[in-house]
Amino acid sequence: MSMTRVHADQVFTGGARAGQVRTPGATRSAVVRLARPKQARAKGSDVLAVCIFVTAVTIGLWLQHGGFSALIGGGSGTVRAIGQLSGLAAALGALGAIILTARPVFLERRYGLDQLLAAHRWFGISTVLLVVVHAVAATAAWAAMSGMTFVGALGDMLANESWMVAALASTVIFVTIGLSSWRRIKNAISYETWYFLHLTAYLAVLLGFGHQLTLGSDFTRDRVAMWWWTGLAVATLAVVMWSRVGVVATSLRRRLYVSAVSREAQGVGSLHINGPSLRRMRVAGGQFFIVRPLAKGLWWQAHPFSVSAAPTTGGLRFTIKELGDDTPNLLKVKPGTRVLLEGPYGVFTVEKAAGSRVVLVAGGVGIAPIRAILEDCHPSQRPIVIVRVRNERDLPHRTELEGLVKSRDGELIVLTGPREWFAARDPFSPDGLAAIIPGIEGRHAFICGPASLESAVIKGLRKAGMPTSNIHLERFGV
Repeated sequence: MSMTRVHADQVFTGGARAGQVRTPGATRSAVVRLARPKQARAKGSDVLAVCIFVTAVTIGLWLQHGGFSALIGGGSGTVRAIGQLSGLAAALGALGAIILTARPVFLERRYGLDQLLAAHRWFGISTVLLVVVHAVAATAAWAAMSGMTFVGALGDMLANESWMVAALASTVIFVTIGLSSWRRIKNAISYETWYFLHLTAYLAVLLGFGHQLTLGSDFTRDRVAMWWWTGLAVATLAVVMWSRVGVVATSLRRRLYVSAVSREAQGVGSLHINGPSLRRMRVAGGQFFIVRPLAKGLWWQAHPFSVSAAPTTGGLRFTIKELGDDTPNLLKVKPGTRVLLEGPYGVFTVEKAAGSRVVLVAGGVGIAPIRAILEDCHPSQRPIVIVRVRNERDLPHRTELEGLVKSRDGELIVLTGPREWFAARDPFSPDGLAAIIPGIEGRHAFICGPASLESAVIKGLRKAGMPTSNIHLERFGV
């Protein structure tokens, strides 16, 4: 293991002034820090109150229709009630999953995109399981009441109920989406295939909604219930249109383009984005965008990248590691190419520390958001930056990091070497972290890197005495 430490009192020999980043094409006099995002208006209690209200009204309508009496009555009535209740829960789960994946700003600003997508995954899995329970219970109840076999009852329903074929198609789509999210299958298919499969969830919800309103006994006899569910569907559609269509329209209006592409380290480069509408954007260090260059072969692919420097009117910088088939092509985009930016997203910002001292931990290209957060730190926060890379050539922005640490009375610690070198002396063990982080119990930690590094650091920090509430990280993807 090799450890290099740079303290605030060491001489900085970089080409830029300490703490300053020059974006290609930017003029010194014109560069102004972009405004920070507005605070979330929605409170956690507000979201909880809405969820409780919607659930309570839905269950209340079910109870009004004799659902509980049927549930405890035994026989086919109990099976039928289970089918009804699981169907209602599946419908709520599907609408909730759609709202979460639409990532409305009032929720994203409160919880962060990683938390929304984690909740979406939970809602999605629950919905698929509930759909299966509903289908099995409803068919079993039909079979019991008609004296048919299970297969015979299914055939009878499909032949005599107009929306039952649509319901079966909806079930098949939901199950297919659920299977595609199973890790083994997800890793075996391309992201594009997985993504387009998930888009069919909208069709599944539409087909299921028609079945729900025309065949569900709670709706065919109760106009209040029908209007309630119609209202929920319309509200969900409004959130999706406002969040997704609005985001696309905003991205098109921004008129942003690639101003430069630079090489930062071995296998690492940066995209520099600029444009006339940049000064109207609100961005904080640590946030990320969904980046889509409008170039041949790239326009239909979207990638989440964190800003790697303080966002200014001089441009946004995204530092990217060359992985797979796509990212190397991103770093070959010609200056002047239009870019669509969706975002910013994330709550992985220095505000989480509330002015407390911080420790920033990065692995590999995870240095991108850490570098931007460091620039937002105040000298009173005495930032300690720990970077894990295989060798010195893998560390991008080193000169900038040294300058920022110097100007903020902090310290930069670079850990290099292959993984085997760390077996004998683990720098992320509780003792190892306590030795290099003074006052570890009162600091806030920001971590970005491979999952194995994040897990090791979180475990070490907790055992060293740092409260879990002081540990912050951001994960992309579902």
